[in-house]
Amino acid sequence: MNRLIIAFVFIIVSVTSLAQYNYDFNKNCTDAYSLALSLKFEEAQKLINKEKHINPDNNIPYLVENYIYFLKVFIGEEESVFEELDDKKDDIIDRLEDGDEDSPYYNYSLAQVYLQWAFARTKFKEYFTAAVEINRAYRKLESNDEKFPDFLPDKINLGLLHTMIGTIPDSYNWVKKLVGVEGTVNQGTNEILKVLDASLKDKKYEHFKAECLFYLSFIKLNMSTDKGKALDYINLITGNDSDTSYMSSPLTIYAMARIYMGNGMNEKALNLLLKRPKGKEYYPFHYLDYLTGLAKLQNLDEDANLYFLRFLEEFKGINYIKAAYQKIAWYYAVNGNDFMYKEYIAKIPENGYDIADADKQAEREAERDVVPNAVLLKARLLFDGGYYERAMKVLTTENKNFLRDERDSLEYTYRLGRIYHGWGKIDDAVPYYLQTIKNGSESEYYYAANAALQLGLIYEKRKDFQKAKIYYEKARSMKNKEYKNSIDQKAKAGLSRIEDK
Repeated sequence: MNRLIIAFVFIIVSVTSLAQYNYDFNKNCTDAYSLALSLKFEEAQKLINKEKHINPDNNIPYLVENYIYFLKVFIGEEESVFEELDDKKDDIIDRLEDGDEDSPYYNYSLAQVYLQWAFARTKFKEYFTAAVEINRAYRKLESNDEKFPDFLPDKINLGLLHTMIGTIPDSYNWVKKLVGVEGTVNQGTNEILKVLDASLKDKKYEHFKAECLFYLSFIKLNMSTDKGKALDYINLITGNDSDTSYMSSPLTIYAMARIYMGNGMNEKALNLLLKRPKGKEYYPFHYLDYLTGLAKLQNLDEDANLYFLRFLEEFKGINYIKAAYQKIAWYYAVNGNDFMYKEYIAKIPENGYDIADADKQAEREAERDVVPNAVLLKARLLFDGGYYERAMKVLTTENKNFLRDERDSLEYTYRLGRIYHGWGKIDDAVPYYLQTIKNGSESEYYYAANAALQLGLIYEKRKDFQKAKIYYEKARSMKNKEYKNSIDQKAKAGLSRIEDK
């Protein structure tokens, strides 16, 4: 009897160990995937649960479920949620590891989970673990690419990895060594474009369109010489005039608003943000309130401060807290209320974290304890909004007596260069950039470093790659403390783009 029981158990265990889950990206899964990317997590979860019940051997619903976990952590930035879902992520990995290893979705799914959680960890400064997970993801994607070279979904994550690795500043080279990945911005962009092209032509891949466009918009906006190129993606997102489905996705609204704001089209961004979808069916994306406040501040609107206040009241995450207090302080500074400026700038040291560049810069402004020059600040905000003529009027109709010190004088020449540059009057911009570099190359402020970066972009666009290289390297060599990581990353991306030219 004992032998029979042992034999029976052995058979059961053997059969169980041979069981492999499959991968069926069917309609339930594609619909759940689209709902997840639209931040309609409850609706997405209902479809995921339905698919798990109907097709218990299908692994795709577990992959889509991880998208929900990742987006909750990445957007919400709440540590308690991160810890709770990190445990659930382990269950998803266990399930995916029991999948069919002969399917291209086996390595792809695991790589996707590792990659998403690596990015989530960076929000909480878990850089070492993130690097380890990126390494795991890359190895699986690399293996898959060799085994299934025609499997297009891999190209999205490979493209993202190759792009990001190509822009890592030298000070973080230990990450590159630990990850073991090499790549360039151009390589990564082309890989994602390949999937986007397939999503537009082949129904089998159409559900990847939104994800591709989101990544490409980010890359073009932050790592490309031609930010205007990102506007092309807006046309792909919006489709024909009668199709307004894109308005149902806060993530898409975010991407489009960032593209518009990055191209000096503040009014279009503001219109989108004010019409964005809201309601209980959407997971709260509080950063969009911050972005709306910023767009309103750049137009010098009277109610800009209210959106930052709402963000501070409702957001429970980590980033942009200090920056929000700074922007409220700016609101009062440009309106001539120095008392309220000081009240809000004093809140920065005791609130938030200094991880994001915007928060670091806000912290430095609070430490400096000097009310900003209202004229220069007003010109900066108008420039950021793309209101170049208004910005120039602010600077040129005022008597230069508003310049109080060396920093003001440095910002003045820098700001004139930026306004002329944004206005398309490049030849007028160059002398002001050069003057800023001459006067501020040893300064801790960001003006000279960013002036060098802008000259690099100008000469790259003119195909004078030798001069572009000189100014990109100059931008990286500056001693600025403000926006250091951001400027270095963009300069590194520029050097990566012109490497073989």
